[in-house]
Amino acid sequence: MTDERLCWLILRDELRRKNSKLRCLGWFTVFASRRSVGAEIGGDIRRERLSDKMTDYSIAVDASAQTLSPDERQHLRTTARVPDWFMADVERRYQEIRKRR
Repeated sequence: MTDERLCWLILRDELRRKNSKLRCLGWFTVFASRRSVGAEIGGDIRRERLSDKMTDYSIAVDASAQTLSPDERQHLRTTARVPDWFMADVERRYQEIRKRR
């Protein structure tokens, strides 16, 4: 398994939890469309948005992982933990990707 893949597997669930939280508008659409066909459409839209975000995060994680030093790669493999700076770098890269959309 590549280091890039290992980084993704370590962070994937955390990123999914972080991005699947419903905000105020999300909860409103859930309640407003609960008894209609709109609920199904709203769910599809939320799932599609989450999928798009996770795709962008996977690109950001891959790019960040490519900058790991040999010592950081060894630490990653022995502890299954990313370096302290890693998540901030992923977030920065993710924001750059989203701006280009």
